[in-house]
Amino acid sequence: MARKSIDRVILGMASSDIRLQALGLAAVGFWVAVIALVRELGSDGHMVFGQGRVPSLADVARIRFSMTETEFKTQLETQRKTELLAWNEVDGLLSFPVELLPDRRTIANRENGKKGGRPPKNSLNEKNDPSQRHLPPMAIQGGKSEMHKTQTETHPETGSPIAKLASNNTLKASASSEPTREEIDAVYKVIGPKAFEAAGYDQARHTGTYVCARQWAADGLKRGLDTAQIERIVLNEIQQIVAREDAAGRTIGGFGYFQKAVAKAIASANPDAPRTVTDHLAQEDWEQAMKEWTRAGGKGEMPKLAAFVARRAA
Repeated sequence: MARKSIDRVILGMASSDIRLQALGLAAVGFWVAVIALVRELGSDGHMVFGQGRVPSLADVARIRFSMTETEFKTQLETQRKTELLAWNEVDGLLSFPVELLPDRRTIANRENGKKGGRPPKNSLNEKNDPSQRHLPPMAIQGGKSEMHKTQTETHPETGSPIAKLASNNTLKASASSEPTREEIDAVYKVIGPKAFEAAGYDQARHTGTYVCARQWAADGLKRGLDTAQIERIVLNEIQQIVAREDAAGRTIGGFGYFQKAVAKAIASANPDAPRTVTDHLAQEDWEQAMKEWTRAGGKGEMPKLAAFVARRAA
């Protein structure tokens, strides 16, 4: 999101967002100050207290907001519940709301700009400069055979023509695989609620946010995964973590606890891995069981996708 655009969105939210209006005028001022803080010290709408150039939470609360650490956390938690911002107390991660986060295309364009950007449209190069295009051939002893030998020595064959074609196709696919904001949002709307439920949260009773699922959607699409593959990886990883922590008697502090593990699982996923009929059937069984479990008010143990996969494979 461009600087002018984000300024307009912030101003619009501060003046007309019903969530802020419901919290009162003081909450509006606090929200604007927090967003300004993230823009000042963070990167791409995220910052972590006590890391890099960001002071500790206690120092920020005291110096910038004239509050105690407890008061500051209470304000953050209040606005997190209405998704006016994303806040994870366990990791100290403070982020913009979804409306203000830059999409991956904006980030990529900014990085390309740092490298000099696209060359001028009419700049001269070996393709469009007549003085470079029609240079006389270099005199090489032995003529054509020697020239072929020189080219072979400097550019050795590394594989068959078929392998070269496959490599070129792969490079083309990688260059055009940057997902659009609409594609990311579509996947996010599918995996976000399911991941939230798989983590043991009920959207009707819990007011937390699953905004990090949008980053999982973006990473998965860029990796070449489809929606079903991303969903399967996210849910499987979350359920494994929940089972592990439950067995150890540990409490998961918030949905952000799963962020790094799921991102790592997506990064190591193989988009070309075949999906068997058994996988499809297990997915359908699990989705039906989740619907029944939700209709029953979440009573009993939540269905685990891994259990259905094992059952179908048996």
